[in-house]
Amino acid sequence: MTHPTRQWRVAVAGCGAAAFGLHLPTLADHPAFDIVTVHDREPERARLAARRFAVPRIAHSTEQLLEGADMLAVLTGVHDTLIDQALDAGLHVFTEKPVSLDVERTRALISKARRAGRLLEVGAMRAHDPALHALLAAVPDPAGGWLIKADGADEAARRAVLPPGLAPYTFAADPPQPTPAHLSDDQLAALRILLWQGYHLLTALVLAVPDARPGACTLAAHGQGLTATAHGRAGALFTLAIVPATPGDFREQIHLAGGDFTATLDFARPYEPAAGTRLTTRPSLDRNAGFGDPFTAMWNAVGQRLSGQHPADLPTSAALALRVEELALALAATTTAPEPHHQEEQHARR
Repeated sequence: MTHPTRQWRVAVAGCGAAAFGLHLPTLADHPAFDIVTVHDREPERARLAARRFAVPRIAHSTEQLLEGADMLAVLTGVHDTLIDQALDAGLHVFTEKPVSLDVERTRALISKARRAGRLLEVGAMRAHDPALHALLAAVPDPAGGWLIKADGADEAARRAVLPPGLAPYTFAADPPQPTPAHLSDDQLAALRILLWQGYHLLTALVLAVPDARPGACTLAAHGQGLTATAHGRAGALFTLAIVPATPGDFREQIHLAGGDFTATLDFARPYEPAAGTRLTTRPSLDRNAGFGDPFTAMWNAVGQRLSGQHPADLPTSAALALRVEELALALAATTTAPEPHHQEEQHARR
């Protein structure tokens, strides 16, 4: 990696588990970046983050946060308002995914960044994951497959990376954010699941099947998860399942098949080293020599783009994010829910 002649000054908005466990450690050790200020709606979180990662300033307003920075890293639950303010102030932006629950708002922000000559980078970590790229190389033309997420380990993992006494943030605690007006309640519930819990799976699907088209989406009983289908060329069928899991259980898996090749990728548990990721292929390939950290790779790419070096083998992160959000909306719009009496029967059997 080519290092810049100076470090990029990064302001960080949001000091939750993703900040403490992923972004701040990576940025603090990265030669291309200098964390200049942090902010959180709970000042104690910002104080603890500043102390742990040697950040010189704590901001108490958005104006203070943006002052003297080259880039804003938006790690809060709601992203679009801060993105807007940072672009108005002339900053580049990195944002956690999704950009917005409303794809029209995402399109507007991408256009605004382009007009301003500023980068809008989106945390599509899987796009930089060496393990995923090994999977795609093993099955370069998939004719079908499945993508599964059942995560009962995330809350405990987030608690483990936070300082003692801090609880993980939840989406329920976030202020309202814009959503597509034409969706029903069930469809909106499906969209939230797809973009909050299934974003990494959708990223992988878009990279594996760039022309993926929505099939159908079914919301599980009581809105706890969903199953969906998407179609590729020549009738290729891909199934997406995002389902609840008991505490401690975790499964995030992608299986692709095409021609004489199949490959299954099982991802490491949340906040654990990427070395825990496993790829199984048929015919067998030696692909488990130890996969690199996708999170570091993502921030390396951000640094390269800031320095004018665009990784030629990756779409721009904003373009990829827009494709993911468009597919999520298209799937959500097909959503049906179980009939009420089916829900009652399923509940009675538990």
